[in-house]
Amino acid sequence: MPEPTPPPDHASGHDEPGHDHDHDHGHGDLLTLEDRHGHEAEIYDAMAEQLLAEMSDEEFLVQADRIPFHNREHVDYLTFAIDQLRPLAGKRILEVGAGGGMLAVYLALQGADVTGIDVSAGILEVAAKRAEISGVADRTRFVHVPIEEFDDPSGSFDAVIGNNVVHHFERDLAMDNLARLMAPGARATFCEPVLFVPEAVRTVRYSDPVAKRFPPHTHTPDERSLNQTDIAIIERYFGEVSWRPFQVLCRLQNFRELSDPTWNRLESIDRWMLRRIPPTRWLTRMIVLTLDDPRPSAKARAVAAPDPVPTTSAPPTADPATPHLATHSERTSS
Repeated sequence: MPEPTPPPDHASGHDEPGHDHDHDHGHGDLLTLEDRHGHEAEIYDAMAEQLLAEMSDEEFLVQADRIPFHNREHVDYLTFAIDQLRPLAGKRILEVGAGGGMLAVYLALQGADVTGIDVSAGILEVAAKRAEISGVADRTRFVHVPIEEFDDPSGSFDAVIGNNVVHHFERDLAMDNLARLMAPGARATFCEPVLFVPEAVRTVRYSDPVAKRFPPHTHTPDERSLNQTDIAIIERYFGEVSWRPFQVLCRLQNFRELSDPTWNRLESIDRWMLRRIPPTRWLTRMIVLTLDDPRPSAKARAVAAPDPVPTTSAPPTADPATPHLATHSERTSS
């Protein structure tokens, strides 16, 4: 049985039942950060309940010999993102927005020690079960906490990855904390939707008449694709920031469902254009951000470990096979 499909008005920064809406996001910051986290958690907690009830153990299993892409749109850019972090074996990797754990489990199967964080406790129960069934419960932990608040008392991470999550962040808070969590020489890589257009064009795209005709593929009201301003914010906290563009004509997928043959033709043309015609990078739909040389602020470096956090590893119960979701408090106090 295929995994349940997320409702059409929902998405978030997760691999699965993940953020499969790599599309334009143009809304402003309408909610507080706490409200945003709460809304996303509510949506994904409900989805987790459905997944845990309907999926078989076989459907939770992740294979070590292939990347678990959520759909065709992720293949090129997620492959590239993972390649930026290789070799994976032996590394401590943080996945931000771990969702149902497909990517975290795959990385653990490659020999990495993986911590996945997310704002949804429910979806991390899915991740814990996936890790257990795939045989990597001992190399994964899942922590219920947003990146803006996460602290790790056991040391710095060698690598960080996220798939469609940065556009959910409070950019300054998240990037400053992320830089603090990374070891010297560590690298972070993120796959993100972008819309490099003047703000006036963005406003028109999300005006009522246009939005009614072509509804934005967003799941929470605060989502917006990254633009040059967001990249400038990221550059405050990393000495080296680069990005690789993906998908130009494939942006048509935002407005109508493309058949596989059409998608494949357009993606092939996009690869050629982006390789041969450099200005087309500013029309791209997705990018992979690669962040090196972390430079956290003095304030971030001085932050003491917060009160305990949530993780998903074997529970202290009579049944060690039952996944347990630890809280941020439990992790930092252990």
